[in-house]
This record gives sequence, structure tokens and C-alpha cells, in this order.
Amino acid sequence: MDAQGARWPPPWDVALTALLLVAALVQTVLDGGEQVVLRAALASLTVAGLLVRRTAPGLSATWIAIGLAVESLVTESPDQLGVLLAVLISAFSVAAWAPLRDALMGLGLLALGISLTIAVDPSDELSNIAPTLLMFLVIPAALGFAFKRRTHDIAALSRRADELQREAGQAVLAERSRIARELHDVVSHAVTVIAVQAEAGQAVIDQDPEAAKRSLASISAASRDALAELHSLLGLLGSPEAADPARGLSSVGTLVAGVRAAGLHVDLIEEGPAPVLPRELDLCAYRVVQEGLTNAIRHMRRPDVTVHIETSAAALNIGVESVGPAHQSSYGGSGRGLEGLRERVLSLGGAFHSGTSDGNRYSLRVTLPQAAP
Repeated sequence: MDAQGARWPPPWDVALTALLLVAALVQTVLDGGEQVVLRAALASLTVAGLLVRRTAPGLSATWIAIGLAVESLVTESPDQLGVLLAVLISAFSVAAWAPLRDALMGLGLLALGISLTIAVDPSDELSNIAPTLLMFLVIPAALGFAFKRRTHDIAALSRRADELQREAGQAVLAERSRIARELHDVVSHAVTVIAVQAEAGQAVIDQDPEAAKRSLASISAASRDALAELHSLLGLLGSPEAADPARGLSSVGTLVAGVRAAGLHVDLIEEGPAPVLPRELDLCAYRVVQEGLTNAIRHMRRPDVTVHIETSAAALNIGVESVGPAHQSSYGGSGRGLEGLRERVLSLGGAFHSGTSDGNRYSLRVTLPQAAP
């Protein structure tokens, strides 16, 4: 809690007020003269205004200004060192901790109190008002305003540092999420293809050794492909500059060929000119096709798959449609792949749709802008 929001004065202000109050009392008693008790009481009340110099700086300045004026009118011009220091400290405090309007009002009241003190003192001259105001009001107030500005600057820097720390933490989480999503896509597709080929090879190894060899070759190709992508992702963790380029639409043909080798019938239809996409959009387009093919392998028995990629001036439309008997494979996914893909597409300003129809038809349709948002 800051000083102005505190309910009780800080211990330092209590100690400072007590010290100046004792100094004013002792000086008044030692000086003697008339109305010692009254002068001591008025000096004490004036100095007591410092108790709230930080919790209520406007009230403190008003209190001390009124005390100064009353003491000047009732007795003689106050000359206790404790009172003079209280005026000086109050001018600094109201400038440092009060809102600007309250600070100007408090300084104005202090200026009136000081001017009245000099005006009613027969031993003083009005020409001393200006230098007295400069010493007891202008200089401490200037220091107070400078202190307030510095405090505000430090607070702003602290807030900015906190914001940067939060942004850095969010960036780390976003990068971790992105890498986890990439790992899921790479591993999920590769393991699915390997599992299908392993089952197919095991089923025909005795009757058709050549088919079993083709399955092993497909497993080897899928493994090498996955290892290459994993190497690229691990390179990002060490040195982003050393990482291999990510996959994109130019790699879709190789991806489709690998799935065909796993036994799926896949038609690849490409319409329009080959797009030149930013890296993130290009990778997203590749992952759309990859996820559609992976789900077709997992959730349909030997489906017919059509991959349709259409490029226009404004957008890239990708559709993956699978037709075949539905089944739940033993290596079925968790659903995180589609959810992660949806988040990726939407974050890039695209549109995402996936779903089944007629019980044996599954479609994944995505529209991506030609430029990242």
C-alpha cells in the first residue's frame, strides 16, 4: 500500500514530528518571554500537522499554514526552528505526494501563511517575503515535484518490466505449445503409417514376401522422414539458424506418396498457380494435409482419399475428404491433433471445418489467407 493509501502515519513521520515538536517546545521555553505556554501550544499544534504529510499531504499543508497564521496573529512572528523546518518539509511533502491540484492549493496556503507572518512582524520588512518564499516554499516544492516525477518514472519502468516479464513468459509458453504441436503432428503421422505398414507386413509375410518387403521399405521411409523433421525441431531448441527449413506445400507430393505406399488410395488435385506463402502459412497448409491423411488411416478401413488444393489471389483452400468404412483403430489418436490444427488455422486468420457425414465420409476443409495477419 502506498503512503497516501495508508491508514496510519509511517513510523518515520511520527518520529520526525516528535523530534521537531520537542525542539520547538524546548526552544520556546528557553527563549522565555510572554505567553510561553500559549506559544508552545501553538507551535506544537503547527508542527503536529507533519503527522499526515504523506497520508494526507494536502491536509498537512493546510494545517501547518493555518497554524503558522494563527501563531503570527495571536502571539509574535514564530521563530522556532521546529516550526520553520515543519513549513519547509510540508512544502516538499505536498508537492511530492499530493495530486497537482491539491499540491498547488496547499502551496498557495503556505505562501499566504509565510507572507502573513512577515507582514505582521514589526521587526521584519515586506521586501523579505520574496526571498523567504524562495527558501521555504519554492525550492522545497521544486524538489518535491522532481521527487514525484522520479517516483512516477520508476513506477512506470517497474510496470513495463513486469509487462515484459509477462510477455516473455507468454512467449515461452507459446513456443513450447508450438513445438509440442509440431512434435505431435510429426510423431502421430509417422507412427500411424508405421503401425499400418507393420500390421500389413505381418499379415502377408508368409504368403507374399515381396509385399512384406514393400511394407518394410515404407516403414523405413516414414521413419527417415520423421527423423528429419524431429532433427529440424530439435535444431530450433538449440540454434534456430541451424534448423532445417520446415515442410510446406512443396512437400505434399512426397507426403501423399508415403501414404499411398501404406496402402491408401489418394488422389491429389492441385488447382491454380503454386502459391508463395510465408513460412508459418506454408507449414500450416502442409499440416492440414498431414492431419487429414493421418485421421483417414486411423479411423477408416482402407479409405479412398481426395486431397484438393486450390489457390486463388486472396486465399488458399485445402480439402481432405475420406470415404470408407469407419473403424476405431488400436492406435487411435487423442483428438489433440485436430484441436491444435484448429488453433493454428484460426490464429493465422483462416477458417476451419471438420466432421463426418453418412457415417463413412470424413472431410477436413481449411481456408488460409495468402498472407499472415
